[in-house]
Amino acid sequence: MSELEKASLISWAKHLARSSRLLDLVDPTMRDVNRDEALLCITVVLLCIQRSPAPRPSSEEVLGMLSCEGELPQLPLEFSPSPPGGFPLKSRKKVR
Repeated sequence: MSELEKASLISWAKHLARSSRLLDLVDPTMRDVNRDEALLCITVVLLCIQRSPAPRPSSEEVLGMLSCEGELPQLPLEFSPSPPGGFPLKSRKKVR
């Protein structure tokens, strides 16, 4: 991924999520980072920035996730390394 592509944090996060390298979002100069907590926070953020607003969690759900109440959140489908069934996500580009 080029430096220009990294200019958009969201596109960089998507790229890292699809490559199963989400922890690369964490500043390498930070020491003693709890990897599980960092992944939890990153996953919650990705849930909140999904393209469609319908699956986004409410503020109450976000608070519950960050308080570790209930199940741990799963990475949103649009950020998953491999979508279910092995089919790639369809592009929104129209075929001419």
